[in-house]
Amino acid sequence: MTKTLATPIVVPETIRRKAGLRRGEEVEFRVSGRAIMILPRANRSVSADDTLTPEEAKVVRRGEAQLKRGYSKSWRDVKHALER
Repeated sequence: MTKTLATPIVVPETIRRKAGLRRGEEVEFRVSGRAIMILPRANRSVSADDTLTPEEAKVVRRGEAQLKRGYSKSWRDVKHALER
């Protein structure tokens, strides 16, 4: 598979509606001769690398609970803690 850079494009709302696309939805391009087809990007399957370990899930749940309580840190503090 060739890796490409993403570039935003504007699809008129009427066309998006007719095609069943939502604003911000990723699309893929297919070329046939001089015709370009724009298709909804297929849902990516989840690989084993995309899942959290039990330890990682625990950290995420703890972070979510802290956010719900209104506790947060600045990015500078987080970055500093990661560098230690």
